[in-house]
Amino acid sequence: MKLNWGIGIALFYSAFVVTMLIVVFRSRAHDPVMVSKNYYELDLNYQAHLEKKQHAAALGTPLVARYDVGKGAFLLLFPQKAGKPTGKVKCFRAATTRDDRWFDIQTDEQGIMEIPAADFVPGRWHLEADWQGADGTSYFHELVVVR
Repeated sequence: MKLNWGIGIALFYSAFVVTMLIVVFRSRAHDPVMVSKNYYELDLNYQAHLEKKQHAAALGTPLVARYDVGKGAFLLLFPQKAGKPTGKVKCFRAATTRDDRWFDIQTDEQGIMEIPAADFVPGRWHLEADWQGADGTSYFHELVVVR
């Protein structure tokens, strides 16, 4: 069978339409949620958030986080200079808000907090620690840990 211009153009447009339909159906399967649902409120309070980050940077020793495979947990080492921390840690993945989790900060004598992560989806996790030190100063530090 000999191909002429008409058949070639029809095949090209048919392939284009099929490709577009595949792209549309695959894009509809993706959940387009925002990383944070209250992004407008966060933007309004950005100056206070920035001051918390500056306080955390001024500590000298930063908040350290790692994933301990043996324990199946995220370990957060809070700076001793700030004193006993109180506050919350948010664990989230940028892919979806369904996996977001909040934990109250509870440390041992060495300032280590253990977050059980056995039921966390493997991948890249963002940890945001928002805490107050013993003197009432507010701190904020964000880290990325791979489980």
